[in-house]
Amino acid sequence: MATQITLIHPLQCPPFQLKTHNPQKQCHLFKREKRNLVVSKLRAAVIGGGPAGSSAAEALATGGVETFLFERSPDTAKPCGGAIPLCMLSEFSIPSHLIDRRVTQMRIISPSNIVADLSKTLKPHEFVAMLRREVLDSFLRQRAESSGATLLKALVTNLVVPTSTREPYVIHYTMDNCQHQLAVDVIIGADGANSRVAKSINAGNYTTSIAYQERIKLPEFKMGYYENLAEMYIGNDVSPDFYAWVFPKCDHVAVGTGTIGSRPYIKSLQRGIKARVKSKIEGGEVIKVEAHPIPQHPRPIRVRGRVALVGDAAGYVTNCSGEGIYFAAKVEECVGKQ
Repeated sequence: MATQITLIHPLQCPPFQLKTHNPQKQCHLFKREKRNLVVSKLRAAVIGGGPAGSSAAEALATGGVETFLFERSPDTAKPCGGAIPLCMLSEFSIPSHLIDRRVTQMRIISPSNIVADLSKTLKPHEFVAMLRREVLDSFLRQRAESSGATLLKALVTNLVVPTSTREPYVIHYTMDNCQHQLAVDVIIGADGANSRVAKSINAGNYTTSIAYQERIKLPEFKMGYYENLAEMYIGNDVSPDFYAWVFPKCDHVAVGTGTIGSRPYIKSLQRGIKARVKSKIEGGEVIKVEAHPIPQHPRPIRVRGRVALVGDAAGYVTNCSGEGIYFAAKVEECVGKQ
């Protein structure tokens, strides 16, 4: 007869021996049939493959958790200025070849074009690293895969929340034009401001701003002006409640703005920043247009049951600057390790 194998869900208790006592204080030992037990690993799903999701997936997989990382569009990236602090390079072992520009000059330009130099806040060895999000995100996903996470190029369409703590969550997703399901024990929602995971757990809403950005490829002689320079513009013509920017990349600049106002309004603000820098970008070619919502404050609920929201899905963004890459990666690394 073949040996019986029992698969034990990690949230359930294996069948231990039970000891009871009768009134005569006689001990009776009740033994179950001897079986070979195979205890399955904890299974986690990380939905969203940006810096937040990839960092969490890497930490989970490194810790021995069976990890599935969902990313619907690995070839695209969230619109982002792409500036990260120097500490992130060392803390997350970001290789230097991913850096497009090492910015050592930072300027804020007032509505009357008075320039304030922020470069004085940098020490001689310091700089602000400028990266393209598609490059950074791809690197972090590959590292999560190398740590043992399974990357699924898939669109999550539904999340079934269990009614018992012993039951798994069931993820419905589309991959290669086919419908699939995956049962997992824990979920990390890193799927952005329009998070489907947040909606599934009734995490509440938050106010968002709109970021709009154009990538403009400049002639080489004009690109030299932005060799190691980043500019930020303020004024009602470019943003009444935020700022506009010109950030250098490898062979182009990212020119963008943000506001809490309506979507049609953002285009007029984009025309405003392009007018302010017209002489510097004239002759350039727009190679990409990007827009995306940015949280202005955390969601009312960021953890419910065995689901945690992280990054933009949780609202972990500095609303005065829109900075979120480092915070996303750092917090999510901690969540993954927990």
